[in-house]
Amino acid sequence: MIRFKNVQVGYTQVLLEVEDLALDSGRLYALIGRNGSGKSTLLKSVIGQLPLLGGHLDIGKHSIDQLIKDHVQRAREIAYVASMFNGIEALTLYQYVALGRSPYLGALGRLQPADQNKITEVIARLDLTRLASKPTPELSDGERQLGSLARAIVQDTPLMVLDEPASFLDYFNRELLLDQLQSWIQADSRRTAIFSSHDIDLCLEKQIPLLILSNKKLVFLEKASKEKVMELLRQS
Repeated sequence: MIRFKNVQVGYTQVLLEVEDLALDSGRLYALIGRNGSGKSTLLKSVIGQLPLLGGHLDIGKHSIDQLIKDHVQRAREIAYVASMFNGIEALTLYQYVALGRSPYLGALGRLQPADQNKITEVIARLDLTRLASKPTPELSDGERQLGSLARAIVQDTPLMVLDEPASFLDYFNRELLLDQLQSWIQADSRRTAIFSSHDIDLCLEKQIPLLILSNKKLVFLEKASKEKVMELLRQS
């Protein structure tokens, strides 16, 4: 569970507030908001990259303040997918995805057979096997983005946070991404995922619960109509 209590987020000034909201485990949530409304700022606060300006935020049994101080534990609790990954010159796709297992490796940092099996399985599930040995800078934007999702999946955390992960994906891969996120959650009811998106129609089609940024507040909507979503967005 993710619990917000009088949370204020922003850089130097409060951009938005979340008064009292609990997001249950075992669910996928879509964060919807207009450009500049604070979607990325909120997600950076959830992953501990940006300190709260006020209030309390709990990720499972840990406060975000505790996780900020303990980087290893944070890596075991939260996986993050940015809106763009440009690639790392020295790493193949397989090696990049394997970084997701880093929080669990011993002092020597060696992958065990179980780690290798998990990596290979997830790469195959995202139809990336043919690209596994290819350097990440040589992949397309969409292929790198799916690689980022694969890395987050093998990280095996209770929470996954994704900042507009479908920006560089075509329609079929956007479907694949959402299907994989839903499958990831269904495989373990303790998991939760939050992703930001502008694709309101697809989120409604998939019946994904929505978190709407409206008038500097976060509004939870389940089984929402598009008319209601647009009404809230116009208030931003």
